[in-house]
Amino acid sequence: MSAGHIQINNIKKIFARADLNSTLLVLDEVSLDIRPGEFVSLVGTSGCGKSTLLRIIAGLETATDGVALCDGEPINGTNPKRGLVFQEHSLFPWLTVRENIAFGLRATKQYSFKKELVDALISMVGLEEFADSFPHQLSGGMQQRVALVRALAISPDVLLLDEPLGALDSFTRMVIQEELVRLWQERHNTMILITHDVDEAIYLSQRIFIMTPRPGRIIRELTLNMSYPRNRSDSAFVDIRNIILKQLHFATDTHEDYNL
Repeated sequence: MSAGHIQINNIKKIFARADLNSTLLVLDEVSLDIRPGEFVSLVGTSGCGKSTLLRIIAGLETATDGVALCDGEPINGTNPKRGLVFQEHSLFPWLTVRENIAFGLRATKQYSFKKELVDALISMVGLEEFADSFPHQLSGGMQQRVALVRALAISPDVLLLDEPLGALDSFTRMVIQEELVRLWQERHNTMILITHDVDEAIYLSQRIFIMTPRPGRIIRELTLNMSYPRNRSDSAFVDIRNIILKQLHFATDTHEDYNL
């Protein structure tokens, strides 16, 4: 059986608001079934609970109700099998590119038999001449490439992407979107992306889940049967963009499947 199967069953998340002596319902009865090796995106307006759901899958948050499973086992805390990449690259500023990528391997005691992987990953993202550079000596796009392959270095079954390209300019963002597709196709990890960029979700994903404003619920699931690499001006691409934008603007509590 392939690894990286994520199941979210009727998740509810409530945060306490100490300042107002009240509670805030962030996620309400969210259910997902993400197959091993699948690339999916969650899209929705800011504050809809996308990142909270990703943190529950990562094991950084616990659900108030419901259950999150990875390969049939309840998610209780973090695990190297589930890597996480944030919007901010979170590289260690005192370590070089090579040392940053090796960090996870050392922490999980894999470095001694995987040290060759570090240079292979550096080469994979075209940063050979910057291997001994520090993060502040890199562009934003280079920093995010390092963050991506650092997460991939420990071979996670699931890679969780919390708007990792949100701080980049549009050109760099498109370049790294291509890089993400290539890395996914080479590594076959399960990829779960949080984004508010509709085009990004369409360009990268096999399935897209649309969420309501808070409290977050899944209101629509879209299956994209389009080959890679995707053409952003293709009629099917434009059609699905219009469907998502309309759904986000006129959010209802209906659930439909849509195949392209």
